[in-house]
Amino acid sequence: MSIALERVTKVFANGRAAVRDLTLEIVDGELLVLVGPSGCGKSTVLRLIAGLETPTTGRIVMDGRDLG
Repeated sequence: MSIALERVTKVFANGRAAVRDLTLEIVDGELLVLVGPSGCGKSTVLRLIAGLETPTTGRIVMDGRDLG
């Protein structure tokens, strides 16, 4: 399974941008660790990948299928 985030931005209704222009690819068998200070968007990225949030802009592709 592969997951790609292509220029993903998430802006909440209050105008706060949690994620800005994120591009990354996770390939099968690869381990990815998200680290950073509180409020930098780690949980939002995971929620986007899980499908619990939708990106404001950009695409999330899993195994070649656009989840947007």
